[in-house]
Amino acid sequence: MSAPAGSLGRDAATAMRWNAAAAVVTLVSQLTQVIVLARWLTPADFGLAAVALTATGFATGIADLGMMNALVHKDGLSQKTWAGAWWASALAGIFLGVILAAASFPLGRAMRLEGLPSLLAISALSLPFFGTASVFQARLQHGLRFRRLALGEMVAAALALAAAVGWLLWRPGPEALVVGQATLAVARCALLGALSDLRPAFHLARASLRPLSTLGIWQMGERLLNHAAGNLDRLLVAGLLGAGPAGYYAMASQIALRPMTLLGPFIARTLMPLLSRMQGEKERMAATYLRAMSLLSFASAAVFSLLFGAADPLLRALLGPGWEPSVPALRVFAALGILLAAGNALGILGLALGRFGTNFWLNVAVLAARAIAVAAGAYFGGARSGVTGAAWGMLAVTVLTLPLDFILPRAWLGVRPGALLRACGWPLLPAALAAGAMTALAAWMRLPAIAETLAAVIVGGAIFLAAAFALQRARLAAALSELQEKFVKGR
Repeated sequence: MSAPAGSLGRDAATAMRWNAAAAVVTLVSQLTQVIVLARWLTPADFGLAAVALTATGFATGIADLGMMNALVHKDGLSQKTWAGAWWASALAGIFLGVILAAASFPLGRAMRLEGLPSLLAISALSLPFFGTASVFQARLQHGLRFRRLALGEMVAAALALAAAVGWLLWRPGPEALVVGQATLAVARCALLGALSDLRPAFHLARASLRPLSTLGIWQMGERLLNHAAGNLDRLLVAGLLGAGPAGYYAMASQIALRPMTLLGPFIARTLMPLLSRMQGEKERMAATYLRAMSLLSFASAAVFSLLFGAADPLLRALLGPGWEPSVPALRVFAALGILLAAGNALGILGLALGRFGTNFWLNVAVLAARAIAVAAGAYFGGARSGVTGAAWGMLAVTVLTLPLDFILPRAWLGVRPGALLRACGWPLLPAALAAGAMTALAAWMRLPAIAETLAAVIVGGAIFLAAAFALQRARLAAALSELQEKFVKGR
C-alpha cells in the first residue's frame, strides 16, 4: 500500500532541501580543498593522489557488500538483519584494507609511479569505515531522516577540509589529498552512526542476511562497475601518459564532474526511497520521473554551461598558473556532465523497479566501451593532446549510449521518448547560447582572471535565463515553481 500523495510530496520536499544543502556544502568543501592544494602541489602530485584514490574507489564499491540500496529498498527488515549488515560491512572493509595495503608496493612498481605505495597504504586505513557508514546512511534514508543525514554529511565534509589543509601546512605533499578523503570516510561513519538509531550489537548469521542477498550481489557488482566506469579513465591516463598528465586530467574531471558526483547521490537519496514506495503505480512513477528529469536537466545545464564558457579564466583564477593543459579537457567534461544527468536518474529508476540485472549488464557494457575509448584517445593524442583525447573518449561513449536513456523508461513505465526528450532537452539550447557567449567574452576580455570569471558567469547566467524565458517560458516557470515548492514552501 502506497503512502498518501501529500505525505510523499512533503517527504520529497524535505529530502530535496536537506540533500541539496548537504550537496552544496560538500561541493564547496571539496572544491575548496582542491583549490587550496593546487596552489601548493604540482600536477604530478595530483596525478599520484588521483591514482591512489582511484584504487581505493574500486574497493569502496564493494565495502558494503552491495547492501545499502537493499536496506533502503526493503521494508520490514529485522534488527538482526540491520546488525548483520553492519558487521558484515565492517569485516569486509577490514579485509579489503589489508589486501590494498599488501598490494601497494606491487601496484606502485607495476604503474612505475614513485610514491604511490605510501599513498595507497594511507588510503587503505579508511576502507573499514566506508561500508559501515553506508549502513548508517541506509538506516537514515529508509526512515526518511534526511535532516540528520544532511547534517552528518556537512560536518564530515568540513572536517575533511580541515584535515587536508592541516596536513598540507604540516607536510606539503600529495598525502594531504588522501588524508582528506580518509578523514571524510571516518567522520561520516562516526557522525551518521551517532545520528541514526541503529546500535548494531554483534550479530552475523547467513539467515539474517538472506533477505539482502539477491539485491546485494547485483548491487555489489554494479557498484564495482560504477566505480570502475568513473575512475578507470584516470588509471589509464596515468599508465599511458604519466603522473603529470594524469594530474591535468584529474583536475579537469574533478572540477567539471564534481557537481555531478554529488548531484548523483543527492538524486538517489531523494528519489530512491520515494520511487520505491510507488511500486505498482506506473503512471505516478512516470510523472515523478519526468518532473525529476526536467529539474535535473535545468540544474545541470545551468551549471555545466557556466563551467564550459568560463573554463579558461576560472582555472586561472582558482588554480593559478601551470594548469593550462586542463582547460580543453574541462570543456569536454562540462559537455559530458550535462549528458550524464539522464544516466544517473535512469540507474535510480532501475533500482526502484528492481531491475538490478539490467543495471549491472549496462554498466558492464559502458565500462568496456569507456576503457577502449579513453585508452585510444590518450594513446593517439600523445603527450600534447592525450589528456583532451581521453576526455573526448568519455564523451563519445556517453553520446553513443544515450538511446538507452529513452528506450528503457519506455519499456519500464511507458514513458514516451518524445515526452522524455522534451523534459530533458528544453534547457540545452539556452545552455549552448550561454556557453558560446561566455567563451567569446572570455577570449575578448583582458582583465584579471577573477574579474573575467565573474563577468563571464554574470553574462552567461543572464543569457541562459533570458533564452530559457524566450524559448521555453512555460517549462522555465514550471521548474522554478517546483523548486520554490520543494525548497521554500516545503510541499
